[in-house]
Amino acid sequence: MVKNIFSISRLVGILLSGCLALSAASPAYANENTDHFSVHFNPGAVMQLIAPITEAEKRALRDLYFKKNAQTAREHGYTQNGVLVVEKTLMGDFSPNVFVLSQWASLKAQRSFQELPLFTDVKSLRKEAWKALKLFDHEVKKPTTLTFSNDKTYSISLAWVNPKSPNEYYDFIDNLEQKVADVGGKLVSKTNNITLSDHNPNALAPQQIVILEWDDINEVETVFASTEFEASLKKLQKGTTDFELHLVRPRV
Repeated sequence: MVKNIFSISRLVGILLSGCLALSAASPAYANENTDHFSVHFNPGAVMQLIAPITEAEKRALRDLYFKKNAQTAREHGYTQNGVLVVEKTLMGDFSPNVFVLSQWASLKAQRSFQELPLFTDVKSLRKEAWKALKLFDHEVKKPTTLTFSNDKTYSISLAWVNPKSPNEYYDFIDNLEQKVADVGGKLVSKTNNITLSDHNPNALAPQQIVILEWDDINEVETVFASTEFEASLKKLQKGTTDFELHLVRPRV
């Protein structure tokens, strides 16, 4: 059963309680415009979504981590592409500060970095420098470009699908995608075949990560307050063993 599935009233309350001024990132895919950023992935690239929970008192450790590893990672094909700031976690027990969108030139390039002698220290320092740090990887199969605009709202959902009733989840997410399209939004990406690196070596990767673009925050409230969405939550509960839903804004 899904952990922390909120009632409709609580979901809407969370949406209304915060000031979701979704403005916007340090681009990495060169853009002259400052109102959005775009990221392109070639076939064979590894799309990486990094979700940290940071603690202010560990800033010095994080600075040390980047000083020791950032340049070497770039030399082995790593690029940081942009940052999505988490404004609200609507469902789930894990609430990161941001999602960092990045990539490796290829799986071979990523592994060449992981095979370096210093990588043992990298993993050890990660545990010291971050309260939590999850890295979700996906090998891209076809040319893919993702664009994030500072005048839009975005949601990121992560689903651990129940193998006993997977269609319940897929019906839920397909329905949500259609509802978003009906109010002027769209699908940004739908990712499967994900691998996970986590402080906990026994942590399981989600089966799917979905990023949706909403026209504005009012449309999120409208969809989540609908009777249709309330009914679809039953499918979500049956179709997943865990589920996260985050509202984010691009830092452009």
